[in-house]
This record gives sequence, structure tokens and C-alpha cells, in this order.
Amino acid sequence: MLTKVSEVGQLIDLSECILNKRRELIDLGMNYGLLNKKTIQCSQDLDKLINLYMKKRVLVRKFQHTCK
Repeated sequence: MLTKVSEVGQLIDLSECILNKRRELIDLGMNYGLLNKKTIQCSQDLDKLINLYMKKRVLVRKFQHTCK
């Protein structure tokens, strides 16, 4: 049960990181343009966070189904 709770907590933390990174990306895009290295790097970082979130979400759902 503890694993399930910690995985859900990690999803919530990742979700908050994604929202913050998204805000940062918008700010960078507005200030430096979409083709700036800083903007592109931030976009790639956001992609990694989203991919990690999706992988963890799949694991949590699989775990939930096996516990039923």
C-alpha cells in the first residue's frame, strides 16, 4: 500500500514540476523567441518531464488493477 501512495505522490510532484516548467517555457518564448537555445532546452526538459509522468502513470494504473 505504501508503494501506491508514494507513486501517487510522485505523480503529483511531477505534475507540479510540469506546470512550473510550462510557465517557464512560455516566459522564455515570449522574452527570447521560440528558436532561442534557452527556449528549446526548456521545451526539451518539459518533454522529458511529461514522458516521465506518462510512464509513472501507466505503472500506477497497472498497480491499481493488480490490487483489485
